[in-house]
Amino acid sequence: MKDSDAEDAVEQLFLVVVAIDFGTTSSGYAYSFTKEPECIHVMRRWEGGDPGVSNQKTPTTILLTPERKFHSFGYAARDFYHDLDPSESKHWLYFEKFKMKLHTTSNLTMETDLTAANGKKVKALEIFAYALQFFKEQALKELSDQAGSDFENTEVRWVITVPAIWKQPAKQFMRQAAYK
Repeated sequence: MKDSDAEDAVEQLFLVVVAIDFGTTSSGYAYSFTKEPECIHVMRRWEGGDPGVSNQKTPTTILLTPERKFHSFGYAARDFYHDLDPSESKHWLYFEKFKMKLHTTSNLTMETDLTAANGKKVKALEIFAYALQFFKEQALKELSDQAGSDFENTEVRWVITVPAIWKQPAKQFMRQAAYK
């Protein structure tokens, strides 16, 4: 079998390709079934988005509980955090526009921290892993709803965009967050 034939055989194991666009200001995802690669579906219904407005992306914001557990991402995170009483919000960990920390940190490691709005620090790897987990769950739920049966992670080829200007450590960091 030629290499191209082997690649085609491997490709057919995936039923869908999901591409996550993890942006500085906003993020989103799109997917395409391998049987109809020219038909690209873009996520347009984000929890907490403005009523009656169709948005392809949601803000790149994440909210962790005071116990440092994932609470929400995007519009839902932004709205929940801003609706908290100020005396309560100081206990929550809210991050926005945190992606560029990977590009601007000169000595980026897997131990690099991000600072929440309340000044508390959390490992950047944990924040990025939570965000990618959110997108994974959203995409699998949407695919399962559309298919009428549970979609498995193994049926998906995952793609995560990274800026071309990023140095290798930032790209490797994103890869590690995806593995996590």
